[in-house]
Amino acid sequence: CCDTEQHEEKQLEDVGSNSIQKSNNHKPTIQIIGVEIDPSSVNLEQEPFTNSTAFMMGNEGQGMTSKQMSVCDGFVRISQYGGGTASLNVSVAAGLV
Repeated sequence: CCDTEQHEEKQLEDVGSNSIQKSNNHKPTIQIIGVEIDPSSVNLEQEPFTNSTAFMMGNEGQGMTSKQMSVCDGFVRISQYGGGTASLNVSVAAGLV
């Protein structure tokens, strides 16, 4: 049927253009925040989320693709303690956010 990468690109095009309502000053009224371990990520506990926010989750294996990251307005990470792996099941991470 459909190539997964083409389907993902179509979904991201929809997110980047039609799905986000714009206000009169042409700024998005909904911010897109990626949940990703990235140098620019802010700890989840520190982010106030004062605006309407949509969260984008990456896949459990490789995280977010560069195309996914390119549509995000910013990133948060979930603080973890201990010496184990810095990874959570995507449904657990979504529940925490």
